[in-house]
Amino acid sequence: MFIELTEILRCPNDHAESYVVAAPIAMDGRRIVRGVIGCPECKAEFPIVDGVAYFGADPGTQARPPLPDYDVAALRAFLNLDGPGGYAALVGRAARFGSEVAALLPGVHIVAVNPPAGVAPLPMLSLLVAPRGLPFKSATLRAVALGADCAAIPWLADAARVLLPGLRLVVEDERASPEGISELARGAGLFVGMKDR
Repeated sequence: MFIELTEILRCPNDHAESYVVAAPIAMDGRRIVRGVIGCPECKAEFPIVDGVAYFGADPGTQARPPLPDYDVAALRAFLNLDGPGGYAALVGRAARFGSEVAALLPGVHIVAVNPPAGVAPLPMLSLLVAPRGLPFKSATLRAVALGADCAAIPWLADAARVLLPGLRLVVEDERASPEGISELARGAGLFVGMKDR
């Protein structure tokens, strides 16, 4: 996990949004390989193992709805990330594009939340396991893509909460209608929207 990612993380427990603290045990450059994330508010601790931060037990295999037919180039266009800086999250099965998106968007740190098997951490790709929702502070991400397995509550509401105003949400379910997100496009199994200002 990229150490600076700690700045935008929050504890997933039910209390006021506050900062968390990372205590690295082993580092590889700017990446925490082993350590712990602690919440000063509720004293919860979340382990970082093999570069992956665990905000709860791995959700394992969930229902596997069909995937829309699109590729990483289309996802990049839908996310509309011009210029370096900041963070974008790929959640659930959308995280299958993690390494490719990280390669196409140098300077934007990609966070894969609950990624499918086979996705590995990279210098510009952090992995988080968070079965209860997105452990990010409000209005901190430049873009969010929700996989077909996360195209429902609480993921839709969480995605709208963590997204910066005026920026993009992609959902692998064209039936999605997240509150606070204006529709830009819908069809072929996808919803693309922009967070209201």
